[in-house]
Amino acid sequence: MKLVKHEKKLIAVALALVVFSAIMLQLAGCGGSSAKTTAAATTTSQSALGNQTSTATKTTTTTAAKTTTTTATANAAVSNSDGTVSISAPSGWNLNDLGLYPNAVIGVANDANSEYLIVTKKAKTDVSANSTVNDYLNLVKSVFGLVVTNGVWGQSSNVTIGGCSGLSVQLTGIRKSNGVSTVYYINVVASKDYYYNICGYTDASLAAANQAQLETIIKSFKETN
Repeated sequence: MKLVKHEKKLIAVALALVVFSAIMLQLAGCGGSSAKTTAAATTTSQSALGNQTSTATKTTTTTAAKTTTTTATANAAVSNSDGTVSISAPSGWNLNDLGLYPNAVIGVANDANSEYLIVTKKAKTDVSANSTVNDYLNLVKSVFGLVVTNGVWGQSSNVTIGGCSGLSVQLTGIRKSNGVSTVYYINVVASKDYYYNICGYTDASLAAANQAQLETIIKSFKETN
């Protein structure tokens, strides 16, 4: 009788251990699944956030590039007081700087980068009855002799700007007004009744960087009457 009771106790203990082990295994399995779910959610969230950041960065870069391009290519038409001649210059420049030269009919300036351009106009009859472009160039040279010291003139070459033919020549010298070594890109051309001098100039130290911009403006010159 005692042996039977002892066996029943052993069986009860064994069953209790089996139930306890099953409960512990179930709890362990749920914990592992929860950890995996949390890790997966975190990874997904981080990936989505990374994609949003990358997209935002790309959008900002593209917008900035478009703005820069638009600003760089913006030009404005500039005419003299009676609208008979015009040029095209960057809109950010001073487009009405006639103080650059007393006889200028057009004057534009970019003081921040020492870039300047003037247009002068003279009736052919005011030079001489049978004058030529060479005669007018000699007159222009005499005027520059009054405002520039140590002037060095380059070789002149034929040029056609806005349908007007003439001569192009480069002058390097010291401006008397400020003592700065300056390069002048002089273009004297003739229409039916007038001579024009389209002259861009800049500091000699900036000539290599500014020449292309000044020549672009010079080539935009046209007589509109």
